[in-house]
Amino acid sequence: MRAFFQASKVCISCSSVELGRRQHLLLSVNLGVLGSQLSGTDDPTTVLNSVLGAYGLPQLPGSGGFKLYDDFDQEYIFEYPRSWVGRSNSLRQGVYVSDFNTADKAVVEVFPEPSSSDLVLEVVRRAVSPGQEIGGDARLILPDERRIKTDARDIDGMRYTYIRFPSETVTRSGYQIRRKNFAVAAAKGGTVYSLVASARSDQYNKAKEELLQRVVASFRVRR
Repeated sequence: MRAFFQASKVCISCSSVELGRRQHLLLSVNLGVLGSQLSGTDDPTTVLNSVLGAYGLPQLPGSGGFKLYDDFDQEYIFEYPRSWVGRSNSLRQGVYVSDFNTADKAVVEVFPEPSSSDLVLEVVRRAVSPGQEIGGDARLILPDERRIKTDARDIDGMRYTYIRFPSETVTRSGYQIRRKNFAVAAAKGGTVYSLVASARSDQYNKAKEELLQRVVASFRVRR
């Protein structure tokens, strides 16, 4: 019985320390500064959860609903879940928005319109292989062309190509990471604007499919 009470005191002490760390973060984190560093993100709950998650602390319930990414310096707009965190694409033009808990993400790419290669294959290649450009221990595998599904629609006088495809990453240790990808691309003035929204296959369900499709369906290039 004495051992039980001693263990309980330890648990209470640990909880107090964790609570103290969380309160310290709540008081010390400058949400305005952090928000300004995260592109397209000004939701205080999202910003705070990104900090709590980095410290391994319990997070607050995520914000619901969607938010519009509408930067007047960019030629595109789209909706994404309010709880996702965004940042500029550091390697090339575009933006990267993701759920830091599940690795769901939406990536916008901006690149010259290909003159000879197929637009669909170029969108897929850029979505699957960006990691190869900065090194790492992963081997990225392009999907078989037979598994790439496409559909084209004219919206507000502009042609949008919608693409659906799987992707796979194999690490040197043999671990396989499979993702399901939904994409859309449109060309304007010799430049292609594409958005790819994806989720890990082992976390995939109907609700996540609807979420990714909504993100892709919201993508528009300014006229």
